[in-house]
Amino acid sequence: MNYIQYLFFALFSSGAFAQGDTIPAYPREGFRTPLDNPILLAGSFGEPRAGHFHTGMDLQTLEREGLPVYALGDGYVSRIGVSPYGYGNALYITYPNGFTSLYGHLQGFCDKVTAVVRREQYAKEKFAVDIMLKPYELNVKKGEVVAYSGNTGASGGPHVHFEIRDQSERPINPLLFGYKMSDHVKPAIGALKLYPMGDKKYTAEAWRTALVLSDGSYTPKAGLIKVNEKMVALSVNTYDKMEGTTHTLGIYDIRTYDGDSIIHEYRVDRISFDYTRYVIAQVDYPVFLKEGSRSFHRCYQGVNNTMPSSYYHVYNHGIIDLSDGAIHQIKIEVRDYNGNLSTLRAQVQYDAAATVFKPKLLSYNKVLSPTKENTIQGDGFSATIPGRILLDSMFITYAVSPPAGPAMQSNIYKLGDSHDQLLGYFNISIRPNDIPDALKPKALIIWRTGGGGTASKGGKWDGPMLTTRTRELGSYYVMLDTTPPRITPVNIASGKNMHAAKAIYMRIGDALSGLDDYKAYIDDKWQLMELDGKSATLKMPLPHDLSPGEHVFRLTVSDERGNRSKYTAKFLY
Repeated sequence: MNYIQYLFFALFSSGAFAQGDTIPAYPREGFRTPLDNPILLAGSFGEPRAGHFHTGMDLQTLEREGLPVYALGDGYVSRIGVSPYGYGNALYITYPNGFTSLYGHLQGFCDKVTAVVRREQYAKEKFAVDIMLKPYELNVKKGEVVAYSGNTGASGGPHVHFEIRDQSERPINPLLFGYKMSDHVKPAIGALKLYPMGDKKYTAEAWRTALVLSDGSYTPKAGLIKVNEKMVALSVNTYDKMEGTTHTLGIYDIRTYDGDSIIHEYRVDRISFDYTRYVIAQVDYPVFLKEGSRSFHRCYQGVNNTMPSSYYHVYNHGIIDLSDGAIHQIKIEVRDYNGNLSTLRAQVQYDAAATVFKPKLLSYNKVLSPTKENTIQGDGFSATIPGRILLDSMFITYAVSPPAGPAMQSNIYKLGDSHDQLLGYFNISIRPNDIPDALKPKALIIWRTGGGGTASKGGKWDGPMLTTRTRELGSYYVMLDTTPPRITPVNIASGKNMHAAKAIYMRIGDALSGLDDYKAYIDDKWQLMELDGKSATLKMPLPHDLSPGEHVFRLTVSDERGNRSKYTAKFLY
């Protein structure tokens, strides 16, 4: 038995995977809709996104901002977030039944919420704040306007990100609370993919086939599929649509049958934030990255995929045993939340003479095991990778090369490929070249991205080693960041009369370690300046009480390694 065969039998001959835990019957009456207009989705709950599952519903606002957003019921504001990234302006309301609604990407808040935000921002002299309120400190009534729809944070267009969370902070599919929407469109099924799961699991390529729609069911274009592997697993390329919108949405439920027996079900009712990254285990993530977010949902549970509240009726991990040589009648049912159903039917049979699973070349010098802690050490480098964060056994290349230029302060350490994905964080340490003590605070670990770019991973000193946590494999090295951030004025200059302007606009950025903080002043008095993370643009409305005459505007910007830039302009008003 070779090493690869041993890995397969060790991983799949024993052990059980976590099954879906109990989903309660959530209250289906009592909550009103967060918007006045009918529910149209720009994004569905649980749909695959880059590196995470979507934890809410994206409600369309007809490409408009400023629509009123309402409290679902009587309750209190429990949290307010303001950030140039992520949810942008976000409001959390908690209700007596224990549930909390979240509205994200808001344009702004109602007056009483805005007053709380402004007090905190001016007290801390910061735009970005995260405010936790005591129960019933700031009450709201059902149907009260609490905010306005917008496009703040990491939003690709005007909409409202809407979540409902339970007392354990777990996002729940909001449709479970009785919300209705018009949807009579069946999910689409685009392709079927088969994976060898026996002796050829690590040495053969997966295989896919296109589908045709005939007599109400999708069937493989290839007809009867004969495979040269006794154990196989499946994934299906599927997505959903609904009338009234052109957006592509995620699916709700996938059930896989071998004959009359269900062997696997995936359903998205609830997602814990501890498991949002498990999207890389649920979908064929290399395909997702390389083919424009195309989702091939796995109809089986892979190694270390222990995500709860999602998998049901799992038999043999969803792996199909074809060793009997018979033709297996495979059925995959795909449903959206409204019950619209699409079905895929396929015939699969084992045939030792088949050539479906073709050999693939494995080039590696390290094997990472999903059942133990993996340690890689070399001259000036170490990495500790817990097995539990691996999707499966990984065959990687570890290599060391000299610096590619004078800016690099260490060797380049290649640890696998940047497209390889892990479920969680691991530690790496690099010993740089001799760096003067005065410059050590400027040192940081750089990761080379799959697209050829770079990203800062920060780093802290531990003796002679610079250490950090990361979730990506790939190439790492050390650089120094001694370059101050960029400040570019948009509509202000020394000597300019700003009386007709409503606001001062600036653009800021940083090339390496990333922005950390900024502060704006007029005549040495701190001013609130909003940052739009998408455009890296700062906006500061001019104070209403600004007196005529000359004034001094000053902006300081710092990056993550303490480099600072300053811009000053004397303007007229």
